[in-house]
Amino acid sequence: MPRMNERARQDWATLRSLHGKKRLEHIWSYYKLPIIVALILFYMAGYAVYRQATKKEEVLYLALVNIAPGDTLTEQLTAGFARDQGLTGKQQVYLYSGLLLSESEGADEEYVYASEMRIVSAVTAQRLDVVLMDAEARDAFAAQGYLVDLSSLIPGLTCQWLDVSQTPLIRQAGFPEAVYLGVLANAPHPERAAAYIDYLLT
Repeated sequence: MPRMNERARQDWATLRSLHGKKRLEHIWSYYKLPIIVALILFYMAGYAVYRQATKKEEVLYLALVNIAPGDTLTEQLTAGFARDQGLTGKQQVYLYSGLLLSESEGADEEYVYASEMRIVSAVTAQRLDVVLMDAEARDAFAAQGYLVDLSSLIPGLTCQWLDVSQTPLIRQAGFPEAVYLGVLANAPHPERAAAYIDYLLT
C-alpha cells in the first residue's frame, strides 16, 4: 500500500508540473482505459434514461390489411383516435400498415409471405387488436379462427366483423371495395378495441 501511495503522489506531482496540451496527453496516455470505460457507462446510463423518458405505451394495435388509406385517413385512424380518447403524449396507437394478403395473380409472393409472417407473429405475441381489411383478408382471418364474436365486446352485435365502409371516416376515403373491421380473439386491449369500434361508428 505505501508503494501505491508513493506512486500516486509521483503521478500527481508529474501531472501538476505539466500544462495545457502536455497535461491532456499525459492524462490520455495513463488513464485512457478508465476514461473510455467511464464514457461508455455514461453513454449507457444516458441512453437508458432517454429511452425511459421517451418510451411510448401502445394502447391499441391496429393493422391495415389489403387497404391503403393515405396519410390523412391514417392520421385519423391512429392519432385521431388517441385524441378522441384523451390519451397522453406517451400513449399511442401502434400501426401495422402495408400488409398484403392476396391469392390473385400478379401479387408479389415474397411480400405476401412476409405479410403473413408479420401477422402470425403479431397474433402469437398478442400484439394485435383491431384489423381493417378487405373481403379477401377478412375471409383469411376468419378461416384461421383469429376473429372474436363482437358480441363479447358490444352487446347486440352478433358477428365476427363489421362492414365499416359507410362510417364517416372510411366513407370519405372513397375505397373502391368494402372495408371490414375485425377484432382478434386474443386481443390484448379488448376494452380499447370496443372504444375503437364506437369511434369509427360515430
